Amino acid sequence: MLLSVDGGATKTVAIVYKDEILGIGISSSGNYTEVGENEAKKNILDAINEALNNASVSMKEIKKAIFSLAGIGDSKKFTEIGENLAKSIFKDSIVINDGVGALRATTMFNDGGVFAPGTGSVGYIQKNGKIERIGGWGWFFGDEGSASWIARTAITYAIRSVDKIEEDSKLPEEIEKFFGGEFREVIIKLSKEQNKRLIASFAVKVDELSKFDPLSLKVINLASQYILSMVKRLKREFNNDKTKVSLLGGVMRSSKIRKDLKNEVNKILFGYHAAIGGIITLEKINDENTRDEIIKQFNNKLYNEPLEKLKNFLFIENKEEILNGL
Repeated sequence: MLLSVDGGATKTVAIVYKDEILGIGISSSGNYTEVGENEAKKNILDAINEALNNASVSMKEIKKAIFSLAGIGDSKKFTEIGENLAKSIFKDSIVINDGVGALRATTMFNDGGVFAPGTGSVGYIQKNGKIERIGGWGWFFGDEGSASWIARTAITYAIRSVDKIEEDSKLPEEIEKFFGGEFREVIIKLSKEQNKRLIASFAVKVDELSKFDPLSLKVINLASQYILSMVKRLKREFNNDKTKVSLLGGVMRSSKIRKDLKNEVNKILFGYHAAIGGIITLEKINDENTRDEIIKQFNNKLYNEPLEKLKNFLFIENKEEILNGL
């Protein structure tokens, strides 16, 4: 009986597995660098307990556990905090960065690369058995192509629109509706609080607006262009072989960005699939058919979750998109 936990900046996903997926659990942010150690641990435990309940098993029955956590590898301090947090839940747990989980979910144990634009963004390469990290510089200087970057850039363009530097746009009006307040007050509040997860959540609305609002489309196109530049950088490691490069992350739920990138990479998965990388790591799975079957099992389990819960943690408005997540 195995437990895999993916603790990202926006959501935490836990999977209980024994030859097949027995149960999943979803909760809020497991990123202790964003919400603090206590809040992250509470959210991680919430996801784990839900997965255990859905699988009708207890923690005592878990023989191996792996935690893929945002923050691991960012610094010695953050790595130590993350490892201690995981081992306080399961003593002999394996602890990896959530980007490594994304790498395993897409390339398994083969040489290859993955770019993961979620709330933030990071890339990983495995070459000749050695893993290298690319990007993941944080949202102040980096995280380009991510949900936080899309939302932050859209807000910047909204300000330009209000100042008549850019064309008229629905962005200012939608920012007021989304965050609840007069435009200038919202901007001042967001600037002061710098809540990355809250700001990143607006990216979904930017993507929706891009279907008819030119300024929003400009932002989504900029995200696509950056993601493509990262894909090209990863492909150079493998003589431009697209079969070795994949994308995984919440941003890939944008139909526009998927369309722009689908012919450039081997596989595109959504952010909530990252927890499958933990199962692949523990089970040493290196067969695409086996991996894809696990993804289908996961999608089916997720489809049965209450829609309100999916809206709260995964920003899923339409359950049908879950079944198209492979």
